[in-house]
Amino acid sequence: MHRIINLFSLILTLLSLNTAVAQRSLEEKQVFKAGYPHTLSFRSDKWLLTAPYDTWEKRHLHYDGITKKYLQEEVDMPKNAAERANTYAQKHAKKLMLVHLNGEGRSVNDEATFKLYFPGHWVYEKGSIPMHNISKNQNKIILNDASPFSLKAYTVHGKDIGIDFKPHDILLVKLDENGNRIWDQYEFASIININHETNQIEIKRGQYGSEPRDFSHNNTYIAPIAGDIWAGNLMYYYNLSSSCPKDKNGQSAADVFVDEMKDWFGKGGVLEKINGIGFDVNYFEVKHSTWDCDNDGIIDNGYKKGKNIWREGDIQFLQKIRNTFGPEFIITADGWNDNMQKAVGILNGMETEGLCRWNDGYRQISRTINQHTYWNLHNSTKYKFSYITSKLRNPEDQKIATQLRRMGLGLSSCLGVSYSPSPNLVIPEILGGRLNQPNWLGQPLGPMKYILDGQEDMLKGKGLTMDYKLVEKFDLKEKVTFTENKQLIIKGSSENQREAMTIPGPELKVASGDLLILFEAKDIDGLADIENGSLVPRKINIKIEGLPEYPIEPMRGHLLYNNLAGFMGVNGYTPLMFYFRNVSGSDLKIILEVEEQGAFAIRNLQIFNSPCLISREFENGLVVVNPSFESINIDLNQVVSKELNYKKLDTSLENKKDLKIKDNTSVKVSALDALFLLKT
Repeated sequence: MHRIINLFSLILTLLSLNTAVAQRSLEEKQVFKAGYPHTLSFRSDKWLLTAPYDTWEKRHLHYDGITKKYLQEEVDMPKNAAERANTYAQKHAKKLMLVHLNGEGRSVNDEATFKLYFPGHWVYEKGSIPMHNISKNQNKIILNDASPFSLKAYTVHGKDIGIDFKPHDILLVKLDENGNRIWDQYEFASIININHETNQIEIKRGQYGSEPRDFSHNNTYIAPIAGDIWAGNLMYYYNLSSSCPKDKNGQSAADVFVDEMKDWFGKGGVLEKINGIGFDVNYFEVKHSTWDCDNDGIIDNGYKKGKNIWREGDIQFLQKIRNTFGPEFIITADGWNDNMQKAVGILNGMETEGLCRWNDGYRQISRTINQHTYWNLHNSTKYKFSYITSKLRNPEDQKIATQLRRMGLGLSSCLGVSYSPSPNLVIPEILGGRLNQPNWLGQPLGPMKYILDGQEDMLKGKGLTMDYKLVEKFDLKEKVTFTENKQLIIKGSSENQREAMTIPGPELKVASGDLLILFEAKDIDGLADIENGSLVPRKINIKIEGLPEYPIEPMRGHLLYNNLAGFMGVNGYTPLMFYFRNVSGSDLKIILEVEEQGAFAIRNLQIFNSPCLISREFENGLVVVNPSFESINIDLNQVVSKELNYKKLDTSLENKKDLKIKDNTSVKVSALDALFLLKT
């Protein structure tokens, strides 16, 4: 009998999967077949939507795919956005089409928000209790403690920058005799004013379709709702923790969200022809330290009884999407922040928002390289798809936007990922200049390389063997360490498994120039609360004590040159690079900062007092990326694998007589730029 029931359940699951997938196939998408550069038209969601379809279509055709908003979940999008996307997807079956979806919150102005989700599906902060009964006509309430409530609770974001603040929305909810919230006896309200001296709040009652009602002070809890304002809309955060309350249908917020996706992507759905999701934000850890994820009235930071319930729930949510739609469906997520997505093996890849982050076009290039290297090496999904966007919000970066975006395109090609500019940007190298040909570079002939010819390892090879004299220069007290097979293995000894390790390393004397640190790292024990064998990476960062102070920059950009991020996992070694610019000082000290206390290993450590140059050969050309502050001349004979002739790419509007590089000798690569060369 049990076998019959299980077989019936399996059949239902397969039928549901077939409906959700709507017979998608990604195999023939040109982003997985064609040469480089791979490109994805990114956002500018409403651009040309009022123009004729043919105009909109023509401006997107030279990209390998499109990612935009099509729904009402965050931005107030017109209906023709989704209609155009489906039409385009049907006409151009080889283009990859993704919906840009907020993976952390939902606009309160989306009509589906309060129809589908019940009050327990949102994240709340620590609240308070009323000191008196509350009648349905009363708008001023005295609380036991008004300190959790604020008139500046929600940041109003404008181009990623906070430009204003708005007061909390709150939930008034009845409690049972055990203090648990009775979710169907509630009212939404908005704060108008707060008097913290008298603990009084003034509120606007009966918001978002709820009705004003009477509440007793003996069994009522009033909680601030966690949220922020994007695109002009207040957004409540989904409770994606494993402790999220379930509605009358037994569904958590994640369950309802995935059911919505089934409708969107299913047969006849508004996104029927779309190939997957590009999550804008989906945090792997809680976003704000004020959250009360298990609704017990205590700030918990996403932990319950020592367990990370937020990370557990988020992995379950993402795995449910993957199980629902199968392997022929793209899922990516924003990953520029350490607390963002790391679900390697579930997601197809990740988005780097800006070359390094939304406010950084070059400073933390190490993080970008290390993150994509990890995903490229260890992701186990059928299709690997990651991308870097062209976003530049730092005003200093905007002054050199053309070259930084060219560098972004070059680095994307070297890393083997897509570059995603806004469709209204003109980057001539995408089409090979006057070649006017997408994917003109062709397929790569080898891996990405660092150009280090003639540079001497400052450790003189001792890091390749993990010589004991070098190991002695690491401060390994209170650590369990040993060397084996030319690798250094380190394990923390703190009783708190989640406590980060700080490991002072060798001291260096560098008169001037840049510093490039290379090594390979492997996690051995894995992360706490993550099942054995998981591909979720563990952070291993490097900072240097004694660096000079960098000039003050907007958006705190000057603080981004140090404390560079790397990632390692249990599935094998990952090559890492850490690039520090304009290093000078008689006493510099390398510091390793490692997530948690579990054992890990490093090997093949080398340090070069050298600028960083990156190259990759392709069938039809060569790309060289220079993230340093100085222009550098290179000898192509020392870069390419065999004697070939190259010429500079013609990106001008007028014909040039001679773009050839004589005798393949010296060619200049400008600072913070990339050079694209064409084979002749």
